[in-house]
Amino acid sequence: MKIFNRISSHPRGAKTTLKKKAIIIGSTGATGNKLLKNLLKSDNWDKVTCISRNRVFKKNEHEKLSEVIIDSFDDLESTTDLWKGHDVFFNCIGTTRKIAGGAKGFIDVEYGISLKSAEIAFSAGILHASLISASGANPNAWAPKWIHPLLYTKTIGMKEQTITEHFQFKGSSIFRPGMLIRDYNRSSFLHRFFDANNLGLRVDLLASAMIRDAEGFDQNKEYSSPFVYIGNKCIKSSISK
Repeated sequence: MKIFNRISSHPRGAKTTLKKKAIIIGSTGATGNKLLKNLLKSDNWDKVTCISRNRVFKKNEHEKLSEVIIDSFDDLESTTDLWKGHDVFFNCIGTTRKIAGGAKGFIDVEYGISLKSAEIAFSAGILHASLISASGANPNAWAPKWIHPLLYTKTIGMKEQTITEHFQFKGSSIFRPGMLIRDYNRSSFLHRFFDANNLGLRVDLLASAMIRDAEGFDQNKEYSSPFVYIGNKCIKSSISK
């Protein structure tokens, strides 16, 4: 495990305001990358830790960023101590059946890594968990492994349960977008059409919604039921409120 950071401490005796600290898995993906960059730009967050197999930035030029590089997510438990002291756990991890090498690999990534991450986050005392899911997620769906759309629906539903049932955080937020637009070209008629009609959601908007939701969570309140954002229109409207 390698850790790259440039976390600066406040001068002794300096007066500071309470800001949040985030830890992310999946920061090399489309949404996770936008989320990480937006958190680093925001004055409401003073520490961001991302755990991945590859560095997000070639140069560690962000003072509040700590990048934890592991050879495999099988080694995730070796990072346990580094999760302590964070306020929010963002789960942006995701894969495809093809990249994962089949049904088992897909389940191991989407559900297996999510479950282990949730366990570590919960044990570290993190109060709020935020997770990217998908429309139609259903852990109880009938899903033979050879029919991927059904397997996907069930697996993503099980992924949600890692922060709502297996480990009940004080606050949990689930985002179920429809189709995501990863490479947005503002001059593209097709992209603008999808965006305007809520047929596609830009990943930067999803990242903004996740950040706004996390910033609005009051850790001093009692346990609250999971908050689920269903569909692109709902996710977009959460930003404009």
